[in-house]
Amino acid sequence: MVEIFHGESDRGAAILAGSFAEHALGTFLTHKVKDKSVAEKLFGPVGPLSSFSQRIAAAYAFDLISASQYKEFEAARQARNYFAHHPLDASFAAAEVQKYTSTLVIFSDPALAQHTDPATKHRIAYLLACGLLCGRLLDSIEKDLSDND
Repeated sequence: MVEIFHGESDRGAAILAGSFAEHALGTFLTHKVKDKSVAEKLFGPVGPLSSFSQRIAAAYAFDLISASQYKEFEAARQARNYFAHHPLDASFAAAEVQKYTSTLVIFSDPALAQHTDPATKHRIAYLLACGLLCGRLLDSIEKDLSDND
């Protein structure tokens, strides 16, 4: 996931990666809905679970994601929202963004220590975290589908 965002600005990469995570969570929750005709009512544009925040809260409340995943999704959402609402001054060098991205589990990975530029380290941590969140949810869906075969 990190590679496809190299050409993007910080803002573009953050919003796109956060949107991927939001979409993956929506797909995961839709997969968990037993009656698919109800999914549109829940996750549609005016549904009670239409926002990223609401989807994260519901997934955690119903024990569909762990406490660790909940914290990761929340940090990703907050960083993404900062980029979305501060188009002129948002970057991974911003203290407000780093406040969120530094809480991501991947941020403390020794492999990121090679990046001496803090903005680069925060950008890569955010993109990797979003990718990992997506991958875990999509793997869970695939496992459920293969178990049902």
